[in-house]
Amino acid sequence: MNIFQIAVNNLKRRKMKMLFLMLGLVVGVATVVAMLSIVEAMRLELGDRIDEFGANAVIMPRSEGVELDYGGTMVSGVTFDMETLTEDDIPKIYESSVVDYVNIVSPKLVGAVQAEGQNGLIVGVDTKREFTQKPWFSLQSQDGVGRGESVGELALLDVPEDGIILGSSAARVLDKNAGDRLEVNEETFTVFGVLAPMGTEEDGLIYANLPVVQGLLERPGELTMIEVSAYCNFCPIEEVVIGLSDALPNANVIALRQAAQFRYQTIDQFTAFGYALSGVVLLIAALVVLTTMLSSVNERTREIGIFRAIGFRRAHVMEIVYLEAGMVSILGGLAGYLLGSAAASVAGPFLAQIQGSVPLRYDLILPAILLSAVLALLASTYPALKAAKLDPAEALRFI
Repeated sequence: MNIFQIAVNNLKRRKMKMLFLMLGLVVGVATVVAMLSIVEAMRLELGDRIDEFGANAVIMPRSEGVELDYGGTMVSGVTFDMETLTEDDIPKIYESSVVDYVNIVSPKLVGAVQAEGQNGLIVGVDTKREFTQKPWFSLQSQDGVGRGESVGELALLDVPEDGIILGSSAARVLDKNAGDRLEVNEETFTVFGVLAPMGTEEDGLIYANLPVVQGLLERPGELTMIEVSAYCNFCPIEEVVIGLSDALPNANVIALRQAAQFRYQTIDQFTAFGYALSGVVLLIAALVVLTTMLSSVNERTREIGIFRAIGFRRAHVMEIVYLEAGMVSILGGLAGYLLGSAAASVAGPFLAQIQGSVPLRYDLILPAILLSAVLALLASTYPALKAAKLDPAEALRFI
């Protein structure tokens, strides 16, 4: 009878102990697989959510500036060689080297106007792009929608050419509600809707369609800025900035680093939490393997003594212990991968508030088996050494 057959027979004779050992490995591996699958799904979805939750790059006209000291007085913000940003620059974004990362492009023109005799700021936007890029914008009231009725989804609404949208503060200052008429630069508009309060400077703005504002300000085709939301799960936002800068030499492309850093920090926190939890469970699994194998060695003192008495070397005894742990670990790794994948698919969307499904990660099959094997072999080292060091004469006293 060879060593492999001895190990197999031992497993057959001690089914419950080996099942308990395998259970510890299965739970440990399943936890790691589930956490890695969920964290990866969260990373992808979180990146998409944050990328869609506003711009992470702003394109502004390029200009040169200088600080001047005139007569002992510092004159700041002196600008010269001011470039112009126009609608003709938008196609260049889609022709850039980073077009695959571009999600939403929202051009806008900002200018000062007279509204009902008061100074105000008006923003010309492509309403569907602007409000898709900024889903936190919502209507508090809408023209044609009665009290108690639901207002429309802002990003899906068509704002008429003579329609404007007021921020909550602007509506309060101008004393206007949805459906009222408002005179802006001697042109009359209908208040299409009033935005819900956001507690930001946007509350004081007036929004209208971009071509209308360009005509109102007598700046046809011109833009003040272009906000770009980029898909950047697999690229630094800096790469997008470089690509857009190359495509638009007349513009300054600025990364909104706060949004990008927030995304990466949040993802890192989720990843760290997953690794920490997996590490704790793996430690528990290793202790289960250690105690189970030690118990098995203690129960087989007589058997090990006989092996040593008939000529088995210490290396042979250790090999038997390692073979038993190795065979159980392979099965435990496979079972752990299947259980972890199933748990991630079922529980992931609820635990992590993921809207989509958690994809099955076939790339984790081999790592799961290797993790189980390494864990089992490392935890079995002390029991194997203890078994190998048994004195045959002492062991045979138990016969």
